[in-house]
Amino acid sequence: LNDSWKYISTLTQLDDYHRLLMAVSENDIPRLQQIINVALRHGTSIREIVNKLEDALEGAYCPRGYGADDLDIATLVYRLGGRQLLFALNHKLSLPSLRTLRARSTFTTITPTIGPIRDEHMHENIHTIILGPRSDTSPKRGVSLMIDEIALEEMAVHFSKYNKVGGLCWKHSHLVDPVLRTYESAVNIAQKIHAGQVHLGKELTVIGASFFFGEDDIYPLLAAPTCKAEDAADMEHLLARAINSWSAAGAGASAGPIWSFATDGDATRRAAGHKLFLKNVLAPESPLYGTLINMPGLNLFTGDGEVTLDFDYKHILKRICTLIRAPSGIVLNNGRVINSMMLARYLVWLPAYDEAAVTKLLHPDDPQDVPRAVELILAIIELAKSQHHIINNSFSVDIDTRADLKSINLLSAVIESFLTPFIDTTLSLFDQVQFLSRYSHLAFAFFHAHRRAFMSYQLYYDTQTAVKNAMFCCTKQQILDP
Repeated sequence: LNDSWKYISTLTQLDDYHRLLMAVSENDIPRLQQIINVALRHGTSIREIVNKLEDALEGAYCPRGYGADDLDIATLVYRLGGRQLLFALNHKLSLPSLRTLRARSTFTTITPTIGPIRDEHMHENIHTIILGPRSDTSPKRGVSLMIDEIALEEMAVHFSKYNKVGGLCWKHSHLVDPVLRTYESAVNIAQKIHAGQVHLGKELTVIGASFFFGEDDIYPLLAAPTCKAEDAADMEHLLARAINSWSAAGAGASAGPIWSFATDGDATRRAAGHKLFLKNVLAPESPLYGTLINMPGLNLFTGDGEVTLDFDYKHILKRICTLIRAPSGIVLNNGRVINSMMLARYLVWLPAYDEAAVTKLLHPDDPQDVPRAVELILAIIELAKSQHHIINNSFSVDIDTRADLKSINLLSAVIESFLTPFIDTTLSLFDQVQFLSRYSHLAFAFFHAHRRAFMSYQLYYDTQTAVKNAMFCCTKQQILDP
């Protein structure tokens, strides 16, 4: 009798598992993973899980609780399709509703730039986004302002809140009145665009603020459509206005002083930053002087308020890899040209890379892929470390191979010195500074010997400027918090 009951129980369980498999395979069940996770946490039987799935198909049951991915997808849907699309997908796919999003997420509202850039736009954003949420007890930290462009759909947009037409480039939008007073106002804007006097923004110029040491968030201060027609003078004026707005809004006193202004490798912003942030020699009475004067070769020119120029290290890493992959490559002291052709010969010696993997590394589909650039640099470093037995063998008969590997070893020392401080979180601040100092001295020696054959003037300028800014900011932090 007991065996009969066990037999019947086993058949029942098999039938329940079969029902579960059939329910999963034949139906598109919304939030299937969440339903099963909730059921397993409560110790629910297979039969009850199947019943829950059937209830979910009929809309009678929806599990509570959303993960970070659910909230991210719902936010993307809301931003791209609006509340109507989110409402529809909430009922069809059980995505979080708008009410849930507002309860679980923090929405940042930025005042857009409509027309020419005005100081009050940045003042309002500074107060709303930075000063408003911060408490009086928040510690003061140094601040880095950053500027870059993001993609923007070229179209005019009506902002009903202001009754103005946005999406016009900030450089030329002073030539038209963006307020829609009458039908003729819209016609006038369209005619100006058609005549080329005013342009639709190709990209969005964004200036953000980030705090040193302890905060990873970036707070937007400005979002202005651009037609990419700005020159260095326009950019210099914009950077100066951003710094002045930070101080005028009281952020310098309550949140923290500006220490640096970071950008990418854009030539216009480089020229503007050079003129703006390398015009004053660090004064002997400055608190920084006693430390920085003991670093021979360090450029002590700064901008007003001892603000320094900085360049995004991720852009620098991409440009270094672009240089390595180019046919002209990099020339080092023994006269060897290191390019993709040379590296393709030796990288296959590494156990982790076959010929196909090396080809993908040296000729990526997307040259702007930062992880791929980091992978290439790490592969070169690993290759150099794994071939020391050949490099150190003075009696090697394969002279060409040894000369190639010696030049790769030199390149490895240079790029390792720049990359490691940004990716190795186990390093102490002393070790990070030591790596950057080593890069600065090695790069100077090679650039002094080979000039453009080693790297372009622009890339050399950007890397040395980034190292200099790191030295200045570390010293400023030591003074701010001994």
